[in-house]
Formats: sequence, C-alpha cells, structure tokens
Amino acid sequence: MLGAVAHVGITVPDMEKAIAFYRDVLGLKVIGDFSIEGEEISDLVQEPGTKVRSVFLRNEDDRQSAPVELLHFSESAEQGGQPYAGVTHNGITEIAFWVKDIEKTYEALRNQGVEFYSRPHTFTLDNYGTAKAVYCKDPFGTTLELMQMVKEE
Repeated sequence: MLGAVAHVGITVPDMEKAIAFYRDVLGLKVIGDFSIEGEEISDLVQEPGTKVRSVFLRNEDDRQSAPVELLHFSESAEQGGQPYAGVTHNGITEIAFWVKDIEKTYEALRNQGVEFYSRPHTFTLDNYGTAKAVYCKDPFGTTLELMQMVKEE
C-alpha cells in the first residue's frame, strides 16, 4: 500500500533564512527550487489564491534518503503560527537525521548558534540497538533530531 517516505515538508515564514540554515549550517544540498500557484495548488491545500515556493534539500552523500521540502506560502506566511512547543505534543514531533559522529556534529552546530534541548544521550532499545540522540531547533522552532547508531541488534 505505502512505499518509502517521499519527503518531509516544513512550512517556513522566511525562505532565505531557512535555506541558509538547512544548506549552510546543516550541510544539505538544494536539489530543487520552484514556485507554484493556481487552481490545483489552491485545491490541494484548501486555501484560495495559494502561492507557494518549494525548495527541496537532501544529503549529498545519500541520494536514497527522503529530501526535506521547505515551503513558503507567500500570502499566508504570517498566519501559520508557531511550530509545536516541544516533542510532547500530538502530531509530528521532529525530523530525525542520521549523523556519523554525534558529538562532533553537536559541537559544530552548537558553535554555530544552533539551540539544543540537551547534550547527546545514549539509549538502548529492544529489537533496535543502541543509539545516541539529541534534539535541536531550526531558526523557526521546528524540532530536529540527530541520531547515531552505536550498536545495531
């Protein structure tokens, strides 16, 4: 019925600031940048007169991974409100990225001003293995998770 995840979309109030963070700070590569308007997109999102800019980014080293889609709705960007206050709210809580060295990545991003919830922590989960994880926020408050497998089961 369902296949692999195609992409993960994040609505942002400032596209240039979002691109600067996801591309320049996190190191993702822009693989697509286009604008859509008209009856089809308005019907799809159920908002009359919709104009949206969509930018797709992905890790350069992993072409199989699902890209991140940044969405900026030009007419309603300020109406969207804030993302979830944290990971305890119902609904999508975070976007998780695999990293090779979580401690090194944590320090590099922290030195660039990225806001973290805590330091990385290690978790052992039945039928999954041992992983390190840490949460941080993008410039607009969307929660991101960094994960590193320590030992697979």
